[in-house]
Amino acid sequence: MANPTQSTILCVDDDRVTLRVMERLLANNGYTTLTAESGERALQVLQTTKPDLILLDVMMPGLDGYEVCAKLQQDKDLSYIPVIFCTAREEEEDKTRAFALGAVDYLVKPTPNEVLLQKVASHLKTKASWRDLKTPLPRRSETQAADFLQFKTFLSTHLSLTPPKRAILPTLTPPQMYALAPDLGLTPAQMAQNVADFLRLSYLPQFRPEEVALGVLPPPFCQTNLVVALKEAATDDYTFALSNPFNWELVQLLKKRREHSQPPKLFVTEPQNIISLFEEASAQGNEIRRKASMSNIEQQLRKRYQPEAETIRVAEESTEESEPIIVLTNQLIEHAYTMGASDIHIEPWEDEVIIRYRIDGAMRIVNRLQPQSLIRPLVSRLKVMSGLDIVERRLPQDGRIVFKKFSNKGLDFDLRMATAPMNFGEKVVLRILDKRKAVLPLVDLGFSPRNLELYREKITTPYGMILHVGPTGSGKSMTLYAALNEIQKPDMNIQTVEDPIEYTLPGVNQMQMHREIGLTFERALRSYLRQDPDVILVGEIRDRETAEIAVEAALTGHLLLSTLHTNDAASTIIRLIEMGIEPFMVSSSIVLVCTQRLLRRLCNECKEAYQPTAEEKALVGIPAQADITLYRPKGCRTCSDIGYKGRIGTHEVIVPNDAMRKVINTKGITAEALKRLAVEDGGMTTLYWDAMEKVRVGICSIEDTLSEVRKDEFDSRPAWMSQEEPQQASAL
Repeated sequence: MANPTQSTILCVDDDRVTLRVMERLLANNGYTTLTAESGERALQVLQTTKPDLILLDVMMPGLDGYEVCAKLQQDKDLSYIPVIFCTAREEEEDKTRAFALGAVDYLVKPTPNEVLLQKVASHLKTKASWRDLKTPLPRRSETQAADFLQFKTFLSTHLSLTPPKRAILPTLTPPQMYALAPDLGLTPAQMAQNVADFLRLSYLPQFRPEEVALGVLPPPFCQTNLVVALKEAATDDYTFALSNPFNWELVQLLKKRREHSQPPKLFVTEPQNIISLFEEASAQGNEIRRKASMSNIEQQLRKRYQPEAETIRVAEESTEESEPIIVLTNQLIEHAYTMGASDIHIEPWEDEVIIRYRIDGAMRIVNRLQPQSLIRPLVSRLKVMSGLDIVERRLPQDGRIVFKKFSNKGLDFDLRMATAPMNFGEKVVLRILDKRKAVLPLVDLGFSPRNLELYREKITTPYGMILHVGPTGSGKSMTLYAALNEIQKPDMNIQTVEDPIEYTLPGVNQMQMHREIGLTFERALRSYLRQDPDVILVGEIRDRETAEIAVEAALTGHLLLSTLHTNDAASTIIRLIEMGIEPFMVSSSIVLVCTQRLLRRLCNECKEAYQPTAEEKALVGIPAQADITLYRPKGCRTCSDIGYKGRIGTHEVIVPNDAMRKVINTKGITAEALKRLAVEDGGMTTLYWDAMEKVRVGICSIEDTLSEVRKDEFDSRPAWMSQEEPQQASAL
C-alpha cells in the first residue's frame, strides 16, 4: 500500500463544510491535503502541483466536475492522475460514463469515513500501476511482423479475393487493417472476426459502457491503444477487449496487469466500439451537465418566484434572453425532443409542478419543480412563444410554437400547444411535430403484407371514402399523410382541411380551420367541391353535416380521406348510420375502413426470450403442444431500462364486398354481426390477431399488446394462425 506520508490528495468541493471534513480526515491519517472550492481554483492548483489523487465534486457552479475532468484529459501528465468523483447523485448515467470522463471511481455523498479512506488507499495503488503506462508502446516487433504475415496468408486463403484486392495484401499493416478492410470487401466487424479466428481468440461484436471496469487502465492509454478493460459478469475479475492483438508488446503488458495467476482473457472487437465509448461519454457528459444546469436554474427561479409572488412580469420574460424562465422552458422542450418524446405535459399539482413526457406511448415523470407558483411564469412564457392571450387563464386555448425562432441550436420542429384551467393552475400539453418524421413510407408503418396490399390498392381508387379510426394518438394522421405522399403527383389536385395543420406536405393544398370566424370543416368542404379536387382529406368527421358532405363528395367522383373516433372498423359503419346518413349511401361510398393502434416495440438490444405458458400460447393462437419462443421486456441503457424502444402500428382493414353492402342496408344490423361477416366472408384479420402476429414474431410483448387491444368476443382467428411458424410481416 502507498505510504500516506508520501501521498498528496487534492480535494475539490464547493461546500466548505464538506471540504473541511475531508481535509481533516485525510490529514489525521497521514496524507498531505490540498483543497479547492471550485473547478477553476482546482485547475490553478494543478498548474503548480501534481497530486497523487483527486477527490472531485461533480455538481459545482461554474466549472463542474465533468468539465474539470475534460480539461485534465487534455494534459498528458494530468490525465494519468486518478480522479474519484464525489456526487450526491446515484444514477446509472453518472456511473457508466465515469471511466471515459477520466474517473476511476465514484463516492455517493455523504460518504462514511472508512469508505473514503479505503477508496483513497486503493486508488493510490492505481496511480502507481498507471505510472509505467505513460510511455508509448512500440508500434512493431519481430513477433508481431511474423504473426501478421501469416494472417495475410490466412486472408488470402480464406477469402475469395479478386487480383486487384489480392494486390492490396502486401501493403496491409496492423494499424491499417480496419481502414483498408472495405478495399478487401470486408466490413470492420468482419475483419475483427477474421483476426479472432486466426489467433483463436473470442470475438466481441459490442459491449455496453456499464461493463467497463473502472481504474484498470487510464483513459488516454485506452484511446491511444484501442483497448478497454471489461468486468466479468459472474466475478469481480476483468477481461480485455482490443482491436489489434498483433501488438505483442500491448498483449504482454495486459498479461502483467493481472493480479491472478491465470492469463487474461482477450476479446477482439472493431476499433469503433472502443472509440464510440468515449464519444458516447462526451454526449452523456453534456446531458449530465444539462441536468446540473437545470438544477442551478431552478434555484434561481425559486428565489425569484416565491409562493407569495402573485404578479409575474411577463414582458420582461419575453424580452430578456438571460431570464432563467426562458432557459428552463427551452431546456424542457429540447430535452423532450432528444429523448424522442411525442408530448410534454406540464401539470400544476398542489405543492409542485410536474413535468411528464410521453415516450413510446408511455408517460414518465422527468422533473418536479418547486415552488408550485412556477406554473404561472412557465405557462406565460409558453403563451408568449405561441402567441396566445397571457392574461386569459380561465378558458382553454390552442396555439402553435415554431421552436427554431426561440432556440439557437438549429432544432427545426414545431409544437402544438393546448392549455386547460385546472384547480391548481393551468395545465399545458405540447405535442412535438418533428418535421423529419413528417411522412414515413407506408411500408414502415407496420402493415401486414395482406393489409398493405389492400390499402395500396384502395388509395388509388378514383372515388369513394377511406376512413381511419382509433383513439387520439393512434397514428391516424401519420398514416393519412403517408397515403397522400404515396399517391401525390403533379397532375393531381389534393386539398386538405385540417385542425390544426400538423405537417406541411409539398404539392398538397392545406387549409387551417378557424371556428372563431366560422371556417368549419363543413364550410371548407363545401368550398372544396367547387375547386375541382381529385383527392380531399378532411381532418375529422365530427357531426352529421360534415359526414353528409363527405359522403356526397365520395359519391360524386372524389376520393375522400378522413378520420373518425370509433373503436373498430365495423362500428365505424354503424356510427355513420347512427349520425343520420342513409345506409345505402354509406354502403356505396365506403371503399375501406382502417382501424389502428400503436404498440410499443420491444428493445432489440435487451428483449428476453422465454417459453410461454399454455394460456399465453392460446392468446397468440398457438396449440398448447407447439414449441414457440416469445419475448418480453428486460431493460437496458439503450431503452432507459424500460424494455421498449419505438412503436409500431397494428391494423384492422375492412373492405366492403357485395355481401357486406347488402347487410349494411339491412335495418337493425349490429357492429358485431358486420364484423363476423367481414372475417368469415371477407377474410378480414381483426385488430387483435394482427397485433398477436407481431407478438409471435418477437416485435411486441403479450402484456403491452393486451393493454392496447381487446380480445375478440368470437373466434376470429385467421387461417394462417394455425401454422406453427409465424409469418414475417413485410413492414415489421
